[in-house]
Amino acid sequence: MKKFTLTSFLLLSFLIIIFSIQFSYAFTNSNSEASGHMTLLTVSESDNVSLEQGGVADLYLIVKPGTGRIFIDSFPLSKIDTQVTIRFASEMACDLLNKDCSNYDFFYTITANSALVGGPSAGAAATVLTVAVLDNQKLDNTTVMTGTINSGDLIGPVAGVPAKALAAQEKGYKRILIPAWDIVNNTPSKNLTIEVIPISTLESALYYFTGKNYSTKDDFITNSVYSEEYTKIMSQVTMDLCAKYGGIVNNTLVLPNLTAYGINVTNASQDNFLLALNALNSSSFYSAASFCFGGNVKIRDALTKNLTSAELKVLYAKLLTNITDFERDLDKTSESLSTISELETYMVVAERLSEAKEALSEMSPENISTYQLAFANERFYTATVWSRFSKLPGQKFIMDKNLLRMVCSQKLSEVEERLNYLELYYPKGDIRDELTKAYGFYNQQDYALCIFTASKIKADVDVVLSAIFVPDTNIDKLFDEKISAAQRAIVKQERTGIFPILGYSYYEYAVTLKDTDKYSSLLYAEYSLELSNLNMYFKKPDSLVLPVGRAINGSNVYIFILGLCIGVLVTILIGLGITSIRSKSRNKKNKDIKIDKKIEFRNKRKK
Repeated sequence: MKKFTLTSFLLLSFLIIIFSIQFSYAFTNSNSEASGHMTLLTVSESDNVSLEQGGVADLYLIVKPGTGRIFIDSFPLSKIDTQVTIRFASEMACDLLNKDCSNYDFFYTITANSALVGGPSAGAAATVLTVAVLDNQKLDNTTVMTGTINSGDLIGPVAGVPAKALAAQEKGYKRILIPAWDIVNNTPSKNLTIEVIPISTLESALYYFTGKNYSTKDDFITNSVYSEEYTKIMSQVTMDLCAKYGGIVNNTLVLPNLTAYGINVTNASQDNFLLALNALNSSSFYSAASFCFGGNVKIRDALTKNLTSAELKVLYAKLLTNITDFERDLDKTSESLSTISELETYMVVAERLSEAKEALSEMSPENISTYQLAFANERFYTATVWSRFSKLPGQKFIMDKNLLRMVCSQKLSEVEERLNYLELYYPKGDIRDELTKAYGFYNQQDYALCIFTASKIKADVDVVLSAIFVPDTNIDKLFDEKISAAQRAIVKQERTGIFPILGYSYYEYAVTLKDTDKYSSLLYAEYSLELSNLNMYFKKPDSLVLPVGRAINGSNVYIFILGLCIGVLVTILIGLGITSIRSKSRNKKNKDIKIDKKIEFRNKRKK
């Protein structure tokens, strides 16, 4: 029999340790399944509100270790809007908990007595259930709710609230949470004894269901800035744009006069520089820069109107060359992006260059529009001044080209889901035209610009979905909720050492536009909300990854240590066993030798 060498022992020890670690992972994962249940409120579809019948359905959720997949089963069948709503719920829950859910699979099951389960009103309840399961929270089984889930963790209005409240009461529930929007238009019948509580945020719903405070609200003073570096750079950008046709005297900005360039201004809302001055007085630098850009386009258009066709061609060719050269330099910087600030700077600069090129491509050098040429020139200029933001410090993230491609693909998927949902209500729209641009950037491998474009399209869809059931009289209230959600997102980023350049800039612009253009202000509030969470898609360089693809977290470390200890213990026991066997073998061998020597000695004496 061959000897058990030291090399063989070490090899066996290594295999035992590896097996123990894998066994620990398998054993732990087999016991890491989490589940929960939530009652949903339903209502029959009827053209007559007074004839609507309320009912209940059951939503079950099982979360297992996996790869981020979402499975939805229902009996009876569910409509496509319900399926999309459930997917929103999963995404919102993971965002709220700041949890990477790519290591889990979600199994949702809906059972109901109705013939068909449909509508987005299960969104808020599904989100509450998902948060509770992921965070190991027990739900209050005397409470039910209805409401859609929207960006910013806002609870949106739904139909059939009176019928749903009555159904909840008949089923023995003591409390129903309804969207605050539905208090006026859907006040439950007076014969209800169930407690009716209006809510507007997911955090409020979670508090009533779990008793845990998930609120992340912080003091956020309007027009205050949490980054001195941002303020310094943004003020420089604003000065460059606003002083381009004006000037600076004794360190004081002198804005140009549009009438001096032959531009007629019939009211204050058409005077871009007057608007810029008002924004500067409230330290809204991004807003002032945006107004000055519009004024600069008007001035440049006026200055080029008297040029000859040949002179316009020269300007066209020169601008195209400048854009190409600048774009070449910008492409080099895209290969070394490492912070959110650098990524956002690249996004906004690349977008402005793309818009300038698009304006030039829409006209022939033989038939140049002075306004389009002016727009392209000023857009190119804004790209050059915005490039300064790349110097803004920030945390390092992994942003290689492959990861940017994956994030771009994920953003496109998010847009497709929301757009499919929106098209159930508005079959025709021009948002898909914008989505084509995002796919174009993906095909051109300009993944950062793809992410930016897709993010804004997602915000476009989200703002429509948020306002779809809100009457015009409540748009101001919706804006207040959206801007508050954006504020919380910005503060949350600040706490992690990240200043969302675009998120704050759009927030500031939304506040500026509130009194003059409420729909545009609502859109920019949505932009702010969407672009204040880009870091959730990226990993820090120090986040190690296990061979099986799991990021190392606290529980994984414990599992690793457990497996290692088991392996070492088994190895020691085997080692002791081998040592004992060898010792007995040596003792037996020595004993045999002694016996042989005695026999040999006796034989010699006999002779």
